[in-house]
Amino acid sequence: MNHRIILRIGAVVGSLYGLILVISPNTLMNLYRAQALQDTGLYFAMLSGAMLLGWAAMNWAASNAPQIAEIHYVLLGNLVTQVLGFLVSLVRQLSDAAVPQSGWLNVAIFLVFTAAFGYLYLASPAGYRLHARSRPA
Repeated sequence: MNHRIILRIGAVVGSLYGLILVISPNTLMNLYRAQALQDTGLYFAMLSGAMLLGWAAMNWAASNAPQIAEIHYVLLGNLVTQVLGFLVSLVRQLSDAAVPQSGWLNVAIFLVFTAAFGYLYLASPAGYRLHARSRPA
């Protein structure tokens, strides 16, 4: 799979979640069958939505790069974000009985994007060189 497809899929998913969180965070909470957000939670969800929209714009713009080497740092940022999101959502899902089962969707989304951006990062020339250095001669 080439970088354009993965970045654009990431941009679309980020845009969907971002728009919902900016416009009506509790709509997403209802879809997940989670408790409605109040005051600070609403504010933080809206800020998170704005961040997702920013990442979506960055990913869509980076998808136009002709060579994967040109967007190495975009790939690295996405990979770090997805790995951390996966770990946080997995730990939360396993450790808090109050989290609805629908939260596994987040775990799955982060896992898929972790694999996709990990693949792209290692396929990029900088990622390949970094990975190749860690191998014994």
